[in-house]
Amino acid sequence: MGGGRWAAAGVLLALAAGLLAAGSASEYDYVSFQSDIGAYQSGRFYTKPPQCVDIPVDLRLCHNVGYKKMVLPNLLEHETMAEVKQQASSWVPLLNKNCHIGTQVFLCSLFAPVCLDRPIYPCRWLCEAVRDSCEPVMQFFGFYWPEMLKCDKFPEGDVCIAMTPPNATEASKPQGTPVCPPCDNELKSEAIIEHLCASEFGKKAPLALPGVSTTLPRTWEGSIQA
Repeated sequence: MGGGRWAAAGVLLALAAGLLAAGSASEYDYVSFQSDIGAYQSGRFYTKPPQCVDIPVDLRLCHNVGYKKMVLPNLLEHETMAEVKQQASSWVPLLNKNCHIGTQVFLCSLFAPVCLDRPIYPCRWLCEAVRDSCEPVMQFFGFYWPEMLKCDKFPEGDVCIAMTPPNATEASKPQGTPVCPPCDNELKSEAIIEHLCASEFGKKAPLALPGVSTTLPRTWEGSIQA
């Protein structure tokens, strides 16, 4: 299991690098999720029992997600906070792209699951909504939605982490920006810098970019859907 986690860590670090500069495509390979508290203890060897811990400020992906404590091991089999921080940091660049309002809640439900009497997984529709909005951004940098986040692993008729009330219509569920990622990136100074740093050659010339502004990460809270 340790070898698999280090292999996954390498892929996550590659994803972070690809979001900052164009890179080669890669996919994840991870074990299937379990659906009850036995997932923490049965069939796997852990050095520590499940425990609730504070979400540290330097866990940038999740420190402002809307709750203050998380369970370890998490739902991605990370046993230590150091491992959680290392692998979660690879997703911060995608979060900062604001490709979907539910990205943070979805990712943190796995990296930093809320402390309850049993694991609660993200709803399948939330995974699909985040995937459909964010995978084009990942593909722009040469990456694809990872196997470890395959949406059919998550529940659709059970208690799950959601972003909207249970009776929300499809139209009212969180949606990503209607602007295509390449077009949107052309308007942002950060994307210009990314492509400049990834290029072998450059040319210095006067350039005016009226209306260019940076986009601050949004904040939101998740809800549990029964």
